[in-house]
Amino acid sequence: MTPVETRRPKIPARKPAAQTPAATASASRAAEASGRQRLIEAAELEFTQKGYDGASVLSIANRAGVKQPLLNYHFGSKEGLWRAVVENAYTGSLTASRQAADAPDPADPLARLQAALRAFAVSNILHPAAHSLVLMEVAQDGPRLDWLVDNYMKPFHDKLDALIAECHAAQLLKPYPPEHASVTMTATLTAVQSATHLIQRLYGVGPMTAEQAEQHAEQVIDVLLNGMLARPASRRRAAGAR
Repeated sequence: MTPVETRRPKIPARKPAAQTPAATASASRAAEASGRQRLIEAAELEFTQKGYDGASVLSIANRAGVKQPLLNYHFGSKEGLWRAVVENAYTGSLTASRQAADAPDPADPLARLQAALRAFAVSNILHPAAHSLVLMEVAQDGPRLDWLVDNYMKPFHDKLDALIAECHAAQLLKPYPPEHASVTMTATLTAVQSATHLIQRLYGVGPMTAEQAEQHAEQVIDVLLNGMLARPASRRRAAGAR
């Protein structure tokens, strides 16, 4: 006689727990933030390669892997996106430079000047594409340059000029006209970034890491303040006289 099999009742498969409204909202915010940042990064490349007028919002959305309406949702227009690219690159730099310039050490204006220059240099080194698109606007003039000057360049240069004036008063720097000293300093600090593609072709050197950016900033500040000569001119003359 065949034993009767005991049949166990089937237990229905457990359904995955539904996300709470808070978790769903958090995931949605994270996705939006990710899409927004991808758009900024894609726009940085698009504006650098094609210029503002040649850049296409559809191409930017495709680069970022999102739908164009998301671009309009976050930035409103192509100009709004362009401004977001600049803000993404330079807001931190401007804040760091202001903090360095306002450091509570009035007895050492040269140290505060160096700190402000370092913050400026590192930000530009780590955002080469943004630096390139800013140079485009400087070269051609127009309303976007006005916005750049009002929101970033003038606030930074006002602080920088004040520090240079303090160093002049303390006889720590030669009394070059402030408008020349200020622009010479910033142009020298960003010279390597302006020639990124040339350096890659000449030396096979790619973009700098954050550590390399700090080191390069220190080297350029040393060149600005001390020159590239290994020995001061007085020591060279003394050595030649022997």
